[in-house]
Amino acid sequence: MVIGFPGLYHHISFPVATRIAWGFYGSIFVVLNRIILSIVWCGVQSWQGGLMTYVCLRAIWPGIDNLHNTIPEKTGMNLQQFIGFVVYFVIQLPFVFLNPSRLRYLTYIGSVSGCIVQVILAGWACATMGSGGFGDVIADEASPLVSSQVPWVGVYSISVTISSMIAGALSTCDYTRFAKRPASALCPQAVGFAPAWVSNVLGILTVAATQQRYGDRLWSVAQLLTAMQSTNPAIKTRVAVFFAAFGFFLSQVSLNVMGNTFSGGTDIASLLPKYINIRRGQLLTVFLGLVINPWYLLSGATIFVSVMSAYAVFLQPFIGILLAHYFVVQKRRIKVSDLYTLDPRGIYWYTCGVNWRSVLAWVAAVAPHIPGFLMTANPSIKVSTGVLQLYYLSSMTSFFIAFFLTVVLHSAFPVKAQNMYIYSSTFGSTREEVEDYIKQYER
Repeated sequence: MVIGFPGLYHHISFPVATRIAWGFYGSIFVVLNRIILSIVWCGVQSWQGGLMTYVCLRAIWPGIDNLHNTIPEKTGMNLQQFIGFVVYFVIQLPFVFLNPSRLRYLTYIGSVSGCIVQVILAGWACATMGSGGFGDVIADEASPLVSSQVPWVGVYSISVTISSMIAGALSTCDYTRFAKRPASALCPQAVGFAPAWVSNVLGILTVAATQQRYGDRLWSVAQLLTAMQSTNPAIKTRVAVFFAAFGFFLSQVSLNVMGNTFSGGTDIASLLPKYINIRRGQLLTVFLGLVINPWYLLSGATIFVSVMSAYAVFLQPFIGILLAHYFVVQKRRIKVSDLYTLDPRGIYWYTCGVNWRSVLAWVAAVAPHIPGFLMTANPSIKVSTGVLQLYYLSSMTSFFIAFFLTVVLHSAFPVKAQNMYIYSSTFGSTREEVEDYIKQYER
């Protein structure tokens, strides 16, 4: 929630807010990381939306499965899924041209429809699971874990959940800058974490309650709805499957357009504002999302999801550094005009446009967790128990290391121009009085 304060009170976007801590050129590194994430997740979410579209088409025309598949299996998709993806992509594209004020209605619809369908689906699964009960997702008494491992697995589960929110949290300023007043963003963000946790619980209950019925853990909603129709192809089942898939389809469109294309478009536009506006940046994000071949990435979903969750190791320090700057170093006194200038006399210019303090804090926060990240990307890599446990804590430790080092480095090597501005805006002093104060402080 607090990561959105610079946008909320100063109406600046995420790329501009990063210049506070990293300098004009240093912020490009942070923005590029966010652009890559936007592109990857845009492609992945588009493919997921395409699978939901396929489920809708299959509920209307079951004969779609009879089409001869001409796409090689090694690509990670078949012809039917590709048709659903094309239909979804064509439907999604016009929403990119809507301005943020109108996109909010899409967000309302997508959020409500997804929530309603998930609650109904979980209720149906639990109410009709029969005497077989829950599957071993939650009812397995013979756990392979020893007692000493259980707390750390719990910590890792919390860390993964936090990591899944980092990419969205990082660019919160892109949205809070449109708020008419602080309460407009603070209240929704204060309670916004609850639906995410509830959604996880409902998902686990649904998978566990249907495991005995379908003989497998169907974590993919598309697979679950497909299994429902295949088991009972009656018209009433097809109608239920269609509306469930359509609810998730709306949720997917709103999530992708607002959460990925808009943020990615804002970030890309910040790099080349003379040639690219936010809408052009959104279009680039959408089409570059196809270049990554999301269907192929998700064919090895376990490794892909693990790596994307682990990538928070690199993102969490960005949040720690920005918050340390905004609340502690800058004391929430921001000279917005200097964030848009290449003048070396600007208070956020640092050294040739790069704040070496933030670079050092980021490296120090990331380095201890690299072995754990490599193990996640390649399970054949072995690390010690202590290193692994440190990685389990990465969503917290990487933040606090970056936060602490940022404060320490700026205390040891303060930026004189920033101190002058902070004290003059705080106490209403003249420039000469501030300079005298700083000289006395430096002695």
